[in-house]
Amino acid sequence: MFNTREIAYLIWGTLFLIVFLFSGKNRSSLIDLVKAFFCKQFIYAYALALSYLFVCVWVLFKVKIWDASLVKDTVMWFLFVALPLMYNAAKINSFQKFVKQVVRPLVAFAIIFEYIFGLYTFDWWIELLMVPVAVFIGGMLAFSEKKPEHRQVHKLMNGVFMLIGLISLAVVVIHLFHHYTDYLNRLTAMQFIMPLCLSLMFVPFLYGIAMFTHYETAFVALKRQFKLPGVYKYAMLKAMLRFNGDLEGMERWKRMVFTKNLQTREEVDKAITLVKTLQDAEQNPHTVNEGLGWSPYQVKDLLASKGIETPDYRNTMDDEFCSISFPFKLTDDPIFSDTITFMVLGEQLIATELHIGLKVYNGTIDNSGSLTQLSQCSEIVYQNVFGEPLPHKIKDAIVKEKNTTSENTLAKLSVKKDIWTNQTKGYSVDFKITHNRHRF
Repeated sequence: MFNTREIAYLIWGTLFLIVFLFSGKNRSSLIDLVKAFFCKQFIYAYALALSYLFVCVWVLFKVKIWDASLVKDTVMWFLFVALPLMYNAAKINSFQKFVKQVVRPLVAFAIIFEYIFGLYTFDWWIELLMVPVAVFIGGMLAFSEKKPEHRQVHKLMNGVFMLIGLISLAVVVIHLFHHYTDYLNRLTAMQFIMPLCLSLMFVPFLYGIAMFTHYETAFVALKRQFKLPGVYKYAMLKAMLRFNGDLEGMERWKRMVFTKNLQTREEVDKAITLVKTLQDAEQNPHTVNEGLGWSPYQVKDLLASKGIETPDYRNTMDDEFCSISFPFKLTDDPIFSDTITFMVLGEQLIATELHIGLKVYNGTIDNSGSLTQLSQCSEIVYQNVFGEPLPHKIKDAIVKEKNTTSENTLAKLSVKKDIWTNQTKGYSVDFKITHNRHRF
């Protein structure tokens, strides 16, 4: 009933469970974990998921893509593919993240790892060795992905993972080439097609979970924000009607409600309209006269190649808009790492200021590497904005940490160093491009 790969999973899983339960503290933690996974809300979700799965299986049965021989495969797909992604879907707040973190893994796990490689398994001792290797690489990938300073490790582990995958795929292809007659049957075809069909059919359900969780969380938070119950109900109704399945739009509107302390129906309507306008401008970036400034949607991602990514261009107060990146770590120090931040400031459709800031937390050591990174980032932004190299005067001022100003035909350039009053003599170096707002 079980192939060698599934037996290897069972052996390692059983060993892990025995070792885990050997400690009384771990047993207590396991009991708490089981209780958390089977709380009332989760049980409702499991019941809905199983009901939806039964409907999908019934449809596949009617079109002759499923039969009773695939019960084990269906259970394995639900436990190890669909169920984990249900938990992941509950944390999604944009369609882009849903595609990246749910849809792609759903198809990849269902087809490549669980089933295509399942058509041919290795000897049991090879499978036993592959499980800890896969767990180690997967753990390193997950750990390094969340830490910018470990990007090189993430790239290395990703390369190793892809290499192992290609080798395994080559072995499978060679085996299928020499034994193709063994797989020319209806059962094998269904084993191959069934998980793909289930995965595609399960996508709407997963997005429904993402929507429900996101809206429920937003409604609970916003109920405490609005002082008048009537305005709260109006805001929730308009948000559901206008944003519908747009999780990212809903998130941006919710953030605007808090930052601008919206309390009237008119303010709610204006905020929703503004979010829709900004989203449309992002999808169809407009051309800005160079005498007025730059398109924020064309300049805010200029440092993405360096790993510095900015969020959406948002309304902060009155008519001011900005997009500020998360601090990008340049060193391995987990607490006091040097960081670079990229900021775009301006009006609704026009950016007028670009800031690249370096924070050095220990000025008593050599920080030439961080200053070089700041110089490189400044070069990228300036080159893309003006189409020419960064002036040597500015580049020299950045590397030598000197205050200076300069101008070209469109903007003022400045480099400024601020020394902090702390024991480590930390400081910041900022390169700023401020548009002169010439009008033609």
